[in-house]
Amino acid sequence: MTVRVVVIGGGISGLAVAHRLTELSRQRQLSLSVTLLEASDRFGGVIETQRAHGFLLESGPDAFLAEKPWAEALCRRLGLAEELIDTQPAHRRSFLVANGRLVPVPSGWYLVAPARLAALWQAPMLSWSGKLRIALEPLIPPRRDRADESVASFLRRRFGREALIRIGQPMVGGIYTADVEQLSLRAALPALAEMERTHGSVLRGLRARTSNGATAEASGPRYRLFVTLRGGLQTLVDALIQRMPEVALRSRARVTHLAAGPAWTIALQDGQSLQAEAVCLALPADRAAALLGSISPSAAKELAAIPYESVATVNLAFRRADVPHALDGFGLVVPAVERRGIVGCTFSSVKFSGRAPEGSVLLRAFVGGALHRAMVELDDAGMQRMVRRELRELLGIEAEPQFSSVRRFPRAMPQYHVGHLSRVEAAEAKLRRYPTLFLTGNGYRGIGIPDCIAQAESAAQRMFDQLAAGASHGR
Repeated sequence: MTVRVVVIGGGISGLAVAHRLTELSRQRQLSLSVTLLEASDRFGGVIETQRAHGFLLESGPDAFLAEKPWAEALCRRLGLAEELIDTQPAHRRSFLVANGRLVPVPSGWYLVAPARLAALWQAPMLSWSGKLRIALEPLIPPRRDRADESVASFLRRRFGREALIRIGQPMVGGIYTADVEQLSLRAALPALAEMERTHGSVLRGLRARTSNGATAEASGPRYRLFVTLRGGLQTLVDALIQRMPEVALRSRARVTHLAAGPAWTIALQDGQSLQAEAVCLALPADRAAALLGSISPSAAKELAAIPYESVATVNLAFRRADVPHALDGFGLVVPAVERRGIVGCTFSSVKFSGRAPEGSVLLRAFVGGALHRAMVELDDAGMQRMVRRELRELLGIEAEPQFSSVRRFPRAMPQYHVGHLSRVEAAEAKLRRYPTLFLTGNGYRGIGIPDCIAQAESAAQRMFDQLAAGASHGR
């Protein structure tokens, strides 16, 4: 007997679900017929690598964290071990914009706080009173209430207002393209909440991590833990597709209706329909909600309440001689208080090898998100002019770029507002009456590639176990 499975959504989450199902099917000899439906004309979602004029351009994410093992493990299972590369060893640091100029984040700084007090006194973006307030953090009593709170509330309470607006907001808000006044601590920074709970202080918790060798010396995000693929992250998408020839991959296949029954019925926009014993919605939460409205209105209401923001990336290529700045770091982030048009900029050809020809550099600016909605609404020409103005003022670049390109991602970034995980848990609880229906994607428990893969492979495992048990019972 062949069991039919339909995965709806062909981003990294849907691809990982389909791939893991094929692995399990081969290992445990359960015959599966897997169909992967994608509404657009390509697979991979926000992962997209292009080559132009000798440059390698990442439109979406350009790397993943190796300390979260799921993405690297998948790459190795796909035979891509030799393609994995680390960040270039020189200039493993980042910059913050402070009063219109770039200042380096000192070595030993862990995202929002110093792992060593020596790094605190070297922080040029903070006043002496701001530094002293951070140093006094171990004296702040821990919060006993375990309820969720915003990242801004937590950082303001533990480290003070200056640390929040000068460091916490750009470092954390930039990752999630979010307003930290609304961003959930429990969903975005659970490790810091756990440090407060177990050590009574984030600084004490960071020192404990450092003594165990867990905190790297690179400044800002721990750059030596970023990993990518030599030919770009599109290599991962291509490898997934190539390694599961038995999966029916259908692009331009938009699902318009989902109906429960003895078998699931999946209606497509072109008038066709499919049936399956199990369905996985690997979609943004709002799109999953639209399909669940007639199945579980209460679950759909929870998922529809998860907001999304639009973002864009602008890749710009320059001759190295036309860039006055030393580019002696991997990029910069911009605090909202600086009132600039970009969220940040990665020095792509400094961060990873093979991204630009000799004598040239590749920069990638980030636009949009919760605090920069007006910027992402600019047309392409206006957005490129805005980015060039910002790079002229921050990096001194007066020259025309060799070329530039804009890539937009409408409503692509889920916003984990306070209470987010409780909302997700409530939706999942309401869907338990449908044991062959599964959810996965970046709208739930992590936005990074490793998080998406971990969630997807977990969903695939639970789906396979459910189907295997049903097949065994049927025999």
